[in-house]
Amino acid sequence: MLRFPDAIDLVEVCHPKNCNVGLLCYSPLAGGALSGKYLDPESEAAKKGRLQLFPGYMERYKESISKEATTQYIEMAKKHGLSPVELALGFVRDRPFMTSTIIGATSVEQLKEDIDAFLTTERPLSPDVMKDIETIFKRYTDPTIL
Repeated sequence: MLRFPDAIDLVEVCHPKNCNVGLLCYSPLAGGALSGKYLDPESEAAKKGRLQLFPGYMERYKESISKEATTQYIEMAKKHGLSPVELALGFVRDRPFMTSTIIGATSVEQLKEDIDAFLTTERPLSPDVMKDIETIFKRYTDPTIL
């Protein structure tokens, strides 16, 4: 949802109605950015997160408009009774061309939250949720571009 530069062109080709090539989603929570934990840089979660561990790699999430996009996605998730993790992982899970996902949890608690999001979030995400995702996505197509 925050970083999608290559996949946009691949989606049509990978769709089951075309070539039916599966995609593997890497980091669907954008290194934890879509969880919202980095919106408050003083929070304990932010201090222990990947942005601190890999500052160069994660610069695109700190020095771009991705925080604005993240805030929009989080507010929208709350509006629909979802956590940010449920929204992001539910979106990935429901793509017809997505065959698997590398979630990258760094704690047992995060792993449990990720598994619950995959297993218990409404399937598929409702049309209203998808419409709101599309609206935000159109505004922030690739917010990590510096």
